[in-house]
Amino acid sequence: MTVSDLELLWPAQEALQGLTQIGTVRGVNPAGRLVQVQLPGALPMWLAAQPGRYRVSEVDGSGLARVMLDAATRRPALVLGPVDPLDTVVPASMTAAGSTTATVVWNGQTYTLPFLPGSYGTFPRDVWVALSDWGVPFLVHAPSAVAPPPPPPAPEPPPSSVVTVTQTISPQWSGSYRHSRGAWDRWNTNRYGGRSTLYQGDGQGSGPMTGLAVYGSQLTNLGAISITRVRVRLRSVGLASGSPAVTVQGSPHGTKPGGAPSSSGATVAGMNAWVDLPSSVREAMRTGAVRGLATVGGAYSAVAGAGNGDGMALQVTYTRSA
Repeated sequence: MTVSDLELLWPAQEALQGLTQIGTVRGVNPAGRLVQVQLPGALPMWLAAQPGRYRVSEVDGSGLARVMLDAATRRPALVLGPVDPLDTVVPASMTAAGSTTATVVWNGQTYTLPFLPGSYGTFPRDVWVALSDWGVPFLVHAPSAVAPPPPPPAPEPPPSSVVTVTQTISPQWSGSYRHSRGAWDRWNTNRYGGRSTLYQGDGQGSGPMTGLAVYGSQLTNLGAISITRVRVRLRSVGLASGSPAVTVQGSPHGTKPGGAPSSSGATVAGMNAWVDLPSSVREAMRTGAVRGLATVGGAYSAVAGAGNGDGMALQVTYTRSA
């Protein structure tokens, strides 16, 4: 057999190194002959594995294994074995014994194992325990003068799967309903912000009016687990007659209705400020029961609406899945 033939049978060391990676051991399933490993930059995965006394990283912080990659796809294919295997015999703690079996605690887990006769004395008692090729205790050898390592610490809690987000949402449409005319946008359409301005009350011969700003499905599309704060921007359009506070109430309309707008529930009043909406309105926004805001106060006044700067914009703070 020539040197070339040997090279075909045994690839160069550089080639072998390129087909293996070191991963962190996250779990071992001896019955299934599987090991869960995590390669750098990847999620943990279960792979077929060669027998080995694997250390699990969550138990002692040093669980590493060699992983073979598929030569064609470069995907992990097989766990070749532990980098630093456990000893064949390890210290454990015997807590009770019968005529043929004993109760032993090792690495925070309890096992019922056969034991070799000996002078074990009172319990708990430090003992030597033999491990199988898969790192599973199978026999108590004898009393030990070496205490087992302390039980593994509780695993770190997983990172929070919920994040808090603050987002600004603008109205998709706004206007005012003049009840005496039974129509939308029939008051001061060429000044004070035009047709998108939200009026309330009765003044200057207008007759009763109700303003409405609608947000469509923007609020429900947030996918919020909870909405912890909503502020609405109430900005005066500078009416010559003055600008008293407007009163805002939740409305079910997500688009411009054909007739008079409806609204119900808790109210809040303000002017020239970011005003917090009540918790009941926030929750109704989350579920979609409230998709708009109406101005329902009795005092003649008006605030800017859609397309007029930050008029009737919402600043929403909410939680959602990460």
